[in-house]
Amino acid sequence: MAEKSSQPPRPAPPTIKTLADRTGYSIATISKALRGHAVVAPETRDAIFRAAQEIGYQANTRGMALRTGKTYQAAVLMPVTAAPDYEWDGVEYTQILSGISQALEGSDYSLSVHVIRDAADGCEVARRIVEQGLADGLIFSGILADDPRIDLLVARDFPFVSLGRCRKTLDYAYVDIDNEWAAHAATARLIAGGHRRIALVNPQARLSYAMDRIDGFTRAFAEAGQPASSDLIVEGDLSTAFGRKAAIELLGRADPPTAFVCVNESTTLGVLSGLAGLGRRVGTDIDVIAYDDINVSAYFTPPVTTFYQPIEICGRLLGQYLLERMAGAAPLALKQTFRPELVVRQPDDRGGRGN
Repeated sequence: MAEKSSQPPRPAPPTIKTLADRTGYSIATISKALRGHAVVAPETRDAIFRAAQEIGYQANTRGMALRTGKTYQAAVLMPVTAAPDYEWDGVEYTQILSGISQALEGSDYSLSVHVIRDAADGCEVARRIVEQGLADGLIFSGILADDPRIDLLVARDFPFVSLGRCRKTLDYAYVDIDNEWAAHAATARLIAGGHRRIALVNPQARLSYAMDRIDGFTRAFAEAGQPASSDLIVEGDLSTAFGRKAAIELLGRADPPTAFVCVNESTTLGVLSGLAGLGRRVGTDIDVIAYDDINVSAYFTPPVTTFYQPIEICGRLLGQYLLERMAGAAPLALKQTFRPELVVRQPDDRGGRGN
């Protein structure tokens, strides 16, 4: 005769009725809230999600998928370069994914990551997701000035949120950084400090935010009544190696820059390496202003002035907006543009150094 187990029986897993008893909301309201339905007030939805986490409630997504025809997958296109020995690849994207994951926590949605190599590959993957029903919504970045992914998804009325904006007047949900403003503010600060020859280390011009940064850069010169140093705008792959190469090449010109505006921390690190190799000292011989997402520039030697926007915050908002789009919300109110914070670490002026 088999011995009886001395272990107490496992308690039954919490159900949607358990959640209703705990919160006081009806089963119908809880069901709608868990599906991210727009008719449920945000504070009600948050209260239900918190209670679900507290009691360990997990919805039966397989059954829900059969009933609703949804996949309960939120897809993200993650760019990974095919270039050999590329530094800094994907550093910012880990924080973006972290923010998106935080936003989806407590919902019925799981995150699926699709690796892409370039914009063309991204468009093909987006098309496959839509046509094969691989996900209920999509998040992507690296927005081109004329982006075929946005054209496709808007035409198909497929829920998506982009990190960045294209240059077309289309209605879609996005989270963006005001790159025109940031480039203008950095350049204007340097002009006010006496600089006239300023280099802009920029991404490839086909990217929408690269064009935004050029617009802000040239606007700062126009407002100061100075000719823009457009010949000092360089574009590349945003690697550290590109930043170093750009600094060395620009400083070797007959009329070199006295200051640099860098697009990210990776290129800034390269510029600092190039300057050090040429014996140029930041804050004494030359000035550098950077833009950063992960705020490691405080540890550069020397630390440089930056415009800082926590990328994880953008990631959380991307996830929140996608949940609302997948629940049927219109994109009109799902648009947010951040202006980064100026973090001053150098005076960034020519002082008594002369012209």
